[in-house]
Amino acid sequence: MRVLITGATGFVGSGLVEKFLKRNYSVNVLTRNVPRAAVKFGTEVEYFKWDPIKEDAPVEAFKNVDSIIHLLGENIAGKRWSEKVKKEIYDSRIIGTKNLINGMISSKADIKTFISTSAVGIYGVRGDEEITEEEALTPNDYLSKVCMDWEKVVHESLPSTIRKCIFRVGVVLGRQGGALSKMEIPFKCGVGGVVGSGKQIMSWIHVDDLRELYFEAVKKDSFEGIINATAPKPVSNKVFTKSLGKVLSRPTILPLPSFAAELALGELSTVLLDGQKVIPEKALKLGYKFQYSTIDNALENIYR
Repeated sequence: MRVLITGATGFVGSGLVEKFLKRNYSVNVLTRNVPRAAVKFGTEVEYFKWDPIKEDAPVEAFKNVDSIIHLLGENIAGKRWSEKVKKEIYDSRIIGTKNLINGMISSKADIKTFISTSAVGIYGVRGDEEITEEEALTPNDYLSKVCMDWEKVVHESLPSTIRKCIFRVGVVLGRQGGALSKMEIPFKCGVGGVVGSGKQIMSWIHVDDLRELYFEAVKKDSFEGIINATAPKPVSNKVFTKSLGKVLSRPTILPLPSFAAELALGELSTVLLDGQKVIPEKALKLGYKFQYSTIDNALENIYR
């Protein structure tokens, strides 16, 4: 079988490419920078140059492809949210997805499965209310609107003959990238602490579980529709802070007040100060067994 992956050189995508290669899949990669991707993955992968904002995906990239995994999107926490950055975040997801599907349709390839990405931010600010895939959506901030439009493109543009699966991903935890690469810095400097009230809920997932969920979605037809890609035990910011401090053997006594986070990060501070208690009900019903179901064993694995 052959799978095509966008966003392959990113934190989640790089390990996913390796996972498919190890399991004897053929892999195509769509990328802006072919030489950089080739250095990362070597000659086992087929590369296709693509600017997702300016053009449809090249039709030759879809030849003999059975499944597509779409991970592409600008990092939401990479920069302070100016209007320019917010447009880049939005366009990378909405225009990029449209141009990917346009190229796929033009290719007339016999694609069986399209697996796309969204985020738990689609649920908006919900406090400590437990949220499953059946929850009604009431977008009430920038991120929820981005995710709503992102998913809408997939639902409206993708042919009905293709099985589609959309993962709503939580905060991804893992080595050498993702949220922890920034969150750990104050802790390692001995100035880590609770953010805001500390009561906001963090719906997280270990990167190994996330990659495995994508693999399961390619392999099993039962993975269809919306699926929450979060660990089964979300935690408060206070619990996460204590767990990270413990595994790093660092104090966690210096809180970051809400106003300080807002002053430092602007609108981006909502990522830290707001939360959702998202439950992966569908993944559990489908029989997926999480390797890392608690924050303690996830962080111990990452930092051991």
